[in-house]
Amino acid sequence: MFQNIQLKANFHEMRLNPSRPVYQYKLEITDSSPEKVSEALKKFRPQLQTQLILFMSLNQNIYSPKLIQEADNGLVLGSLSGNETNQDTATLKLVGKIENKADLNIIISRLFKQVIRSQLQMVSVGNKGQKLFWSSRAQQFKDQNLEIWPGVECIFRPGEGGAQNPTLVIDCAFKMLRYRSALEELNQTRNPSCIQDQIVMTTYNKKFYKVEAVDVNLKPASTFTNEKGETISFAQYYEQRYKVKVDGNQPLIRATVRSKQDKTEKTIHLIPQLCQLTGLTDAIRNDFNAMKNLAVVTKPGADQRMKMAQEFANQLANTEIVNKKAGTKRQIFKEWGVEINPGSMDVPARRIHPGNMLMGNGLKLDLSSPQTNLDRQTQTQMFSTPPQQLILGIIYNKKTGQQTMDSLMQNFQAACNDFKFQAFMAPKVFPIEQDRDEDLERVLDGFQKQAEANKAKVGFLLFLLPGQKKKARLYKTAKKISMQKFGCASQVVVEKTLAKNTRSIVNKILIQLNAKVGGTPWAIDSLPLTFQNQPTMICGTDCFVKSGRKNQLAFCSTVDRNLSRYYSQVVTSGEFSQHLQSVFKASLLAFKEQNGIFPKLVIIYRDGVGDGQQAVVLANELPQYKQALEELQITDTKISVVVCNKRVSAKFYTGGNARPDNPQPGTCVDNPKVVEQSNPNFYLISQVTRQGTVTPSLYKIIHSDQAGLDDDIKVLTFKLCWLFYNFTGSIKIPAPVRYAHCLCNFIGDNYDDRDQVKFLPLPDLVKQKVLFYI
Repeated sequence: MFQNIQLKANFHEMRLNPSRPVYQYKLEITDSSPEKVSEALKKFRPQLQTQLILFMSLNQNIYSPKLIQEADNGLVLGSLSGNETNQDTATLKLVGKIENKADLNIIISRLFKQVIRSQLQMVSVGNKGQKLFWSSRAQQFKDQNLEIWPGVECIFRPGEGGAQNPTLVIDCAFKMLRYRSALEELNQTRNPSCIQDQIVMTTYNKKFYKVEAVDVNLKPASTFTNEKGETISFAQYYEQRYKVKVDGNQPLIRATVRSKQDKTEKTIHLIPQLCQLTGLTDAIRNDFNAMKNLAVVTKPGADQRMKMAQEFANQLANTEIVNKKAGTKRQIFKEWGVEINPGSMDVPARRIHPGNMLMGNGLKLDLSSPQTNLDRQTQTQMFSTPPQQLILGIIYNKKTGQQTMDSLMQNFQAACNDFKFQAFMAPKVFPIEQDRDEDLERVLDGFQKQAEANKAKVGFLLFLLPGQKKKARLYKTAKKISMQKFGCASQVVVEKTLAKNTRSIVNKILIQLNAKVGGTPWAIDSLPLTFQNQPTMICGTDCFVKSGRKNQLAFCSTVDRNLSRYYSQVVTSGEFSQHLQSVFKASLLAFKEQNGIFPKLVIIYRDGVGDGQQAVVLANELPQYKQALEELQITDTKISVVVCNKRVSAKFYTGGNARPDNPQPGTCVDNPKVVEQSNPNFYLISQVTRQGTVTPSLYKIIHSDQAGLDDDIKVLTFKLCWLFYNFTGSIKIPAPVRYAHCLCNFIGDNYDDRDQVKFLPLPDLVKQKVLFYI
């Protein structure tokens, strides 16, 4: 199941040269207290700089790479009060050489922060300064009206428990800056919310802020109290401090900044005229050629990334700290004996064999074979289709889509014959005259009455509409009516999708339709025996959080052995953790309804959890799952919780002497050099990346009732990445998580509290256990 391999990683080891020890000193003061020590550090800093040259104070102790022999017996610095007869003399006392690796790692961490702050030739982004950009190396894209700043993301990883040396994770980063001010955007759109939640850069000091809101009640002539306690207008402030004059007829941008010292937050106001917009517009994102041109810069290959990381590691190692008072420059890392390995770290890893994709009639597709063409070979047959025949309604725009409709019907029937897909009766076709909600509602009302008169239920609705994908004029109405009035799944196809390769597109539509009516397009073999030999339920959960939208929680759980059918729930109100007990209980009951037994093993994949939130998951969410088991009087079901993180800076490349490249799907990295050991953690590369460098996902098994599941969960995670029925191949995250993401975004993007009929599925549709939201 596993094959040992060797990789390169964008991790760079840091260590203190053993021949350059670090010494610990302390200040001895009569009747010492933390306040007196702090006062002494401040007062005697000049003497300490003279004696030690380089030092840092940490937890009332002083550390320096310089040994002062006189301090062995105590070096008198002076009196705090200035009265030599007073009993408050401060003495510098040598404690000894630092041997504890954990203490040395803390010192390296402090030095790293100091060096990062000294990258004056780069622009720092974020409170932690983890992303830095070379504005001087900007590459211009005039056709797209923007420029790209190349840079790096540099993350310090302390050596865990002192057992490991600290490392730097260095990856490429890019900042998009548009040749457009926030004021120009506001003037054109006349909509104050058009820049809300966007990131802007202030042109006078190259700092970045997130726009919380545009305050139309404030103008540059409005006043505030400055740091000196003076009342001054915003216009005066910017003219005095930055020597810029601003247009008085503009609102102000409200943003929040956090103090680096005490972590407190305060509100500030910015001038739109002096704020440059960042990021890509929707127009650029939807322009294939534009994105292709930008990708030449923003998606570098493995060798380019390794070269950039090596350059930045050397830049850090040679950074000079300037002491203006002393008139000196010192390479701080070298003075302290800190060494950075500029080369990429060698890391042992393992590759998981993907096994076979199972199709109908016993056909197996070898997922490890280069001859396997999934895009073509999945368009011939499916693993299983529903046995019952469903009523299918097809609705199209008569004015814009008649020709496309004729082509669809011809190819749809041919595809059904080739797939031996017999789940639908002869389609009922209905044209609409106009691209209007009322026209669509009238046609569907007539269809529903016709079905009810025949004591039949519509099983699926297919809409052929003009417009862009997911932005068709009638998309929301079509989906809402399908879920709320008909209680069935639906598919919206935009007309231009069928303009080319019609038969291939129709084949893929039919695959989706099969998944949406309870069929299984394909399955996967060689699941770990742990999950095959006992009833197992796999769950995925994700949250939708977007400004101006109602938050959503999605919980999707499997109900079959093939892990292809899901009981999918969405919660739209309240504190999400309070609803987990009820949704988990419903999932357990749905599993029992399908299988006649409760699951013995439950694996829950949780997306959208940062490092600081894992304790919250264990404290708030896990008890909810346990309470659901207690409520159903289930005593023998074991739960494992796996956190999934897609946004990671780690990169891995093929090792050896050949040109570095992307590792194959199934590459699993769990070596202590690159993963924390507090929980069973692992990186997994599950997808193929055609351009640039592949990014792994990081998984953390933060809880498991059953011991010895670590390797089985790694294999299961990779296998699940092949079971997303919106793509013929492996994806970046396991299918249950992806389905939960699809569901909460599907509802979240369209849900509106003001709607009389809410954008939610009927309970009957949820009970069908189909993927109505993909």
